[in-house]
Amino acid sequence: MYGVITIFCGVFGIVYEQYSHGVFSPFMGLLFLFPLLGGFFPFLILSSKRVKKPPSTMSRYTYHSGLATLTTGSLLTGVFDIYGTTAPLVNVYWFVGSLFTVGGIVLYIQSLHKQKRV
Repeated sequence: MYGVITIFCGVFGIVYEQYSHGVFSPFMGLLFLFPLLGGFFPFLILSSKRVKKPPSTMSRYTYHSGLATLTTGSLLTGVFDIYGTTAPLVNVYWFVGSLFTVGGIVLYIQSLHKQKRV
């Protein structure tokens, strides 16, 4: 699924910048990196390594929510950059997205430590 999202974000960023009258935003141009580096590659590695303990539902949903929030934050920052304005509330996306992403990783690591103790 993250492969499809990565392709969609890449195509969306390219098309959006084609119609931006020569204005470029790295947040829009590199929009595809969040789902690629945060979603596609980690879950590809997890599935290929045949991990003994897969991530729990709670850790996966928290992690997915974080990546979705970071991707949305990058999209909105890119739109505002291209438009030539700023929106201070966009910073909330970066904070909350990072918090959820790290939270998902922490939940997964905690579940691995609980498994070792048992």
